[in-house]
Amino acid sequence: MPKQTSKKNSNFLGFRLSEDILNKLDVIAHHENKSRGLVAKDAIEQWLNLEFFNQTNEMIMITKSIFSKILSKLDDLSLENIAKDFADLFSDVMKFSTAKPMNEETMKFYTTFSLQFFGKNGLKWFNTLDIQNQDKSFIFRGLHDMDDIFSNFFTKFYKYLLSEYFDLDFTTKVEDKTSNLVHLEFKLK
Repeated sequence: MPKQTSKKNSNFLGFRLSEDILNKLDVIAHHENKSRGLVAKDAIEQWLNLEFFNQTNEMIMITKSIFSKILSKLDDLSLENIAKDFADLFSDVMKFSTAKPMNEETMKFYTTFSLQFFGKNGLKWFNTLDIQNQDKSFIFRGLHDMDDIFSNFFTKFYKYLLSEYFDLDFTTKVEDKTSNLVHLEFKLK
């Protein structure tokens, strides 16, 4: 008797969408070189994963504009404290999600995790994101649509994350922040 291969079960789900939504699907499908159905499937999966994560971790979502307004009300010390608190939370999420130690040996793994978490498939903090980790150098480049306060916050957050949670001793080679760009380069001592 031939051995049967196990197939992943899937079901068909059909629903109607407005012309406006279909047009948006078409734009994204064309931009990402995917079918309309695959874009819709990916969007539903991403939303469900995020919604499930939010509900199981008792989190709320706020828009980028509200987050930006909150950051703009903070003085430098408060911004520093919030950046540290976010680094604490992000460290917990990374440890929980990956079950890997946060150290220099696992840094390349966390680089991939960070790209997904902060990029278009995660928190969407950055529209374009590039993180490189090679030859005792670490480069972070990200374009966002927030403001210079967010760039300042994220720089503080990321430096704290690297130094405290990965326990890396580094020197800053480049720290370039504008209203829509964060470019950081570090060299490990």
